[in-house]
Amino acid sequence: MDHHPVLHDGAPAEPGATPSPTADPAVPEGRLSLREEQKRLTRRRILDGAVAVFETTSFAEATMEDIARAAGVTRVTVYAHFAGKTEIVQALVAHMYKVADEAYTDLATQPVWTRQAIRTWLEGATGRWRQMAPVVRALVAAGPTATGDGARDRSRAARERHVALLTDDLRRWRGTSPAEARQRALMAVLQTESFLAVWLAGEWPVATDDPLELLVDALCHLLAPALGERSGWRLRSGLIGVPPRHVMYTTSPQRSR
Repeated sequence: MDHHPVLHDGAPAEPGATPSPTADPAVPEGRLSLREEQKRLTRRRILDGAVAVFETTSFAEATMEDIARAAGVTRVTVYAHFAGKTEIVQALVAHMYKVADEAYTDLATQPVWTRQAIRTWLEGATGRWRQMAPVVRALVAAGPTATGDGARDRSRAARERHVALLTDDLRRWRGTSPAEARQRALMAVLQTESFLAVWLAGEWPVATDDPLELLVDALCHLLAPALGERSGWRLRSGLIGVPPRHVMYTTSPQRSR
């Protein structure tokens, strides 16, 4: 049976239709009661409408009526789900962090980190970030006033979650101090998010044939102490007895591409 994306009203979309940037991949369609499913689709519809509005209209000038019109619902329906614009923006921020949490959970649960495993994970993460790009652009356009107090704390808490996901398995990082493992994981998270945000949300032109290849190299370098034996990365010979933080890494001739 063919499966196609689902539009807000529950009707199947045409193949190749642009997916909703606020769709929740963790909750498959049809698993909820009809009433709960309709509420979820309406909420998503409102958030998608808000994304469209905030990309073209400043947060201060945008109205709940604008969002209702973009979503194709009444203003009463919007207020039934959200008290105001700030609450809508907070829901978009929460959704963005949820998508990121799911992405890093996928990497953390990989049995062995190899170059190919990181490449495969990054391709999936890129799909998630690509779908989220309109949300990111809308939040940037809305500005810090829209995200409200505590935005910095929420961002830091998200980074802490992602670093913890990547460093909780101490067996993966054996021979590396917890402090170094955390710094390497944090740098990997920041490298990934900054590049994907600039490339996808910022629509920065990338001229290379394979934009992810260099990012995979960077992640393999940062996560090198935790990579498995079949990673395609190896310690440079002649450095026996050198503390882990000073060991240099290089790619093997057989590195998978």
